[in-house]
Amino acid sequence: MSFIIFLVIIYSICKLTLDIYQMRFISSAYVSDGEMNKLGIDKEFVDRSNCYNIEKLKISMVSTVIGISVIYFILLSSGLDMLNDYSSTITNNIFDKELLMIIIFYLTITLINLPINCYKTFVLEERFDFNKTSKKLFIRDFIVSTILSLFIVILLFKSFEYLYHMSTDFWWFYVWLLFIFVNLLTAYIFPTLIAPIFNKFKKLDDNKLTDSINELTAKTEFPIEDLYVMDGSKRSSHSNAYFTGVFGKKRIVFFDTLLDILDKNEIRSVLAHEIGHYKEKHVLKSTLLLSLLSLIFLFVFYTFLSIAFTNNISLYSISPSSIAIMFILISPMISFFLMPLLSSYSRKNEFEADNYAKVFTDSKDLVSSLLKLYRGNLSLIKSSKLYSMFYYSHPSVFDRINNLEKK
Repeated sequence: MSFIIFLVIIYSICKLTLDIYQMRFISSAYVSDGEMNKLGIDKEFVDRSNCYNIEKLKISMVSTVIGISVIYFILLSSGLDMLNDYSSTITNNIFDKELLMIIIFYLTITLINLPINCYKTFVLEERFDFNKTSKKLFIRDFIVSTILSLFIVILLFKSFEYLYHMSTDFWWFYVWLLFIFVNLLTAYIFPTLIAPIFNKFKKLDDNKLTDSINELTAKTEFPIEDLYVMDGSKRSSHSNAYFTGVFGKKRIVFFDTLLDILDKNEIRSVLAHEIGHYKEKHVLKSTLLLSLLSLIFLFVFYTFLSIAFTNNISLYSISPSSIAIMFILISPMISFFLMPLLSSYSRKNEFEADNYAKVFTDSKDLVSSLLKLYRGNLSLIKSSKLYSMFYYSHPSVFDRINNLEKK
């Protein structure tokens, strides 16, 4: 278990140090009058944005400490033995011991994270006027999402259990194939089966905006049949828009809050940016990259398990449930150290999508839309380079504006 101990220590130090360093950077960062004028903000906004983002970092640190405690208890203490013993006592004809371990583990993690989610929603987001979620809606979302997630967890675990028993030497490869299949299936069914469980969607009925979008999609040779508005305002005042759809069926979804703050030309520019991602094949390339990384990780994880259990350095016996729990807890720690690579790649893609949007729309419209979204979401004005290297999938607002203003 020495590898896990080493990984937990390094992960803990790096993640907490990054958050502390970022908080200190934000507290001491200087935004000049010229920079504020360029972004259309004032000192009051900078202070409010800094405060909001520092509070989010504090929550991140609490979540990290709780997560590390869970990992230590489950993997390095008696947690797995307790799960095993408890599941053995309540095994029945419907749920076997292995499945019960996974169910109990999932529900425990969900309940542990619940207080943090409540605080984020009803304290932090409420304090900065973002939260629109009622307690009744929050409880409904929690119950529905927990049931839906639990159903998915059960299906995935039983699939993994079958693959593991089918081939103890190559289960990692079959799990990788399952991973790809589930991702594609989720992308296919999410717009029509999953998303409507939580939000209402209606056809975009603004004829001028629809005509403007259709003109853009025709010019870019990117036909889209479905334009929808989602009632995002019932949960938050944050704004967004997204594309969904695979296998030729594409759908654009606007948060109603986005339509309230952007004009027609600004929305066109945002969509041109998103279309740029598709035209530059960023979705395909990212999918291939993540698929390759997941294959490598699964093989490395399988090799680690083989060495660990062969040398009897584990604290518990090997089983599908223990493997699944170890994977769930170890994966985020490994992924953390891959984030600089993935974030750098994502930032490059964002520049390319902006450059594509400049060809088909006025860059000034994209700049103004970016500024409205930054201001509306209290986005951080200046971030440390080290923290940005890990966590920022988008370039800074200054870098994006400078790039958009280039001829």
